[in-house]
Amino acid sequence: MFTIKQYLEIDGHEHGMIIEGTNEDNPIVLFLHGGPGYSEYPMISREKLDWLQHVTVCYWDQRGAGMSYNRSTQGELSPERFVQDCVHVTLHLKQQWRKEKIYLFGHSWGSIVGSLVAHQYPEHYYAYIGTGQIGRYLESAKDTVRFVKQNAQYREDKRALKRANKVVFDQELHTSRPLVQVLSYVNKYRGGMKRSGYSTWQGFVDVLRSKHYTDRQKFNVIPGSFQTYKEVGEFMVHADLARLTPNFELPVYILHGRHDFQTSILEAERFYELIEAPYKEFHVFEESAHSPFVEEKEQFITVLQQIIHQTSA
Repeated sequence: MFTIKQYLEIDGHEHGMIIEGTNEDNPIVLFLHGGPGYSEYPMISREKLDWLQHVTVCYWDQRGAGMSYNRSTQGELSPERFVQDCVHVTLHLKQQWRKEKIYLFGHSWGSIVGSLVAHQYPEHYYAYIGTGQIGRYLESAKDTVRFVKQNAQYREDKRALKRANKVVFDQELHTSRPLVQVLSYVNKYRGGMKRSGYSTWQGFVDVLRSKHYTDRQKFNVIPGSFQTYKEVGEFMVHADLARLTPNFELPVYILHGRHDFQTSILEAERFYELIEAPYKEFHVFEESAHSPFVEEKEQFITVLQQIIHQTSA
């Protein structure tokens, strides 16, 4: 197994990434993390996801996140900037690993960036794979709040119910403190990052224990996440991705947890039904919440192998 930490300068800003694999001949997967601004490599490396026998994975920290956080050079953050950064990283990977195409894998917020990139630049990718796929976050948040209310009533959790009742679905939802509070209950009620539970604190502990992040990069995870959401949160919450990416010129695969109430399966299904693609599949992971690739590892690897078999010829 090899692990490579490297940096790529894009428009005067240094982007950090970690590339892991076991065989240089394997297909390349570019992993787009969620958040926005939340580095997922520390969590995935702790989970020991066994996909490196089949693919080489590039965990790129997007502009403003972890290894790629630098307030003095990163400039204004916008969806289009993330798209262009992703294309730059893609071209770099294709050249470095001598690949005609790679796979694009978007998780949560990364599914927004991934969908936009795959829609605009399909020529670089064998397929787009979305998990925790966002379609309309505002509508998904309604499913989230309903989930918390139902569980709060069942458990007689008056505090959770009170906070859920305070969420207002308006143009200011992206700044809603009650919604942030409700999301903590999603994890508590086993519908968040992992069905087994995964708190913000656990995420931070994973970052602190990561041997591939410097102390400064570990510290940068928190301000990077807050700053990135501040700049693109409004777009994330109010965009209708199916309208922005109505058609794709490459295969599309959506992998979603049945118990995902961080980004609801109903909205992921709507996105899937509305988009057009030369080939598309929707896979439901029955025992997963928001991260099926670490919650049902064996099924995920099986699906991934099927995708590669169908698209790499």
